Amino acid sequence: LTFKTTINNLINKTFGTHKQTHKHMAGKRWQGGKDGAMIKKRRFGRASSSSANIPYGAKGFLISSDVGKEKQTARDLMRVMLDIYDDIVPPDEKDADKPKEEEEGDDVDAVEKEKQKPTPPVLSVEDALKSEIESIKEDDKIENKKFKIVDLDMKACIFVLMSKDAASKADPSEMVVRYLSEVKETSRTRSRFIERILPVQDVCFASSEEIKAHAKPIIDRFLPNIEVDGETKEDRVKKSTFSIVFGSRYNNSVPRMEAIDAIAQQVSADFHKVDLGDPRVAFTCDLIKGCCVLGVAKEWKKFDKYNARILALSEEDKNELKKTNAAPPRTKTGVSE
Repeated sequence: LTFKTTINNLINKTFGTHKQTHKHMAGKRWQGGKDGAMIKKRRFGRASSSSANIPYGAKGFLISSDVGKEKQTARDLMRVMLDIYDDIVPPDEKDADKPKEEEEGDDVDAVEKEKQKPTPPVLSVEDALKSEIESIKEDDKIENKKFKIVDLDMKACIFVLMSKDAASKADPSEMVVRYLSEVKETSRTRSRFIERILPVQDVCFASSEEIKAHAKPIIDRFLPNIEVDGETKEDRVKKSTFSIVFGSRYNNSVPRMEAIDAIAQQVSADFHKVDLGDPRVAFTCDLIKGCCVLGVAKEWKKFDKYNARILALSEEDKNELKKTNAAPPRTKTGVSE
């Protein structure tokens, strides 16, 4: 018995017990334990972070671009939108955002303080250049508080989020119309890799009930029911046309027609009618992962379905693209490259 016990102990130390061996094999076979986690990680890749989702109630811009150039395109558009924001927002409202460092004193005190300031040292050309670069970077950080890139962890698609303060002063739909008007006039996109840009008015959970609830205030704002004395129903609906543009990425929870009906049911047929060819207002509905992105695109046909790259092309180039059915070439950005 002593010899048999000694042999069993030696085998267990060398190869492990039956339970330990079974647990080790189960980890490999059924992907449990440490070995199973490594197998899952290699097979499915890294887990998606929570920042890859657009926050509910957000306003901003949904951008499509060339694959691998999403963040560069978003940075280009942020610079453009900062310029447009400065044109839209009055200077007094911008100054109101800045905190007042101190109350204005007497003119005499101000002069005395100015005299007491030390004379700045004379910098070399290299030091002056470094100082200028640092000040530009600091100004860029301050300005970019109005916009933030939301990485969706998707190819050829990214979202630029507007801060609540910026969204209360400048409407995303108006900003995109200004940008596309500039592209149409100058034939320059100011971004080499951009394709389509959609203004976003609201973001909600991807379900038909939530879409109905969040689409109602948007429709009431951009497609109001206005009745004019002596005007017939036929005359009213001719002036006010709309369409619904649906898109879906990594989401099949809500069928296409169910999402479209959820928005269309909020529009009064006595004042507006559907026009898929050239609507006055296009309501965009994009299902992205677990959320629904709602937007308003005015003059949908005039701005080539909000595709900035195609909008920047000449009519001859557009006709040539229709014949060849090829992808549109990258356009001039309007900036030095």
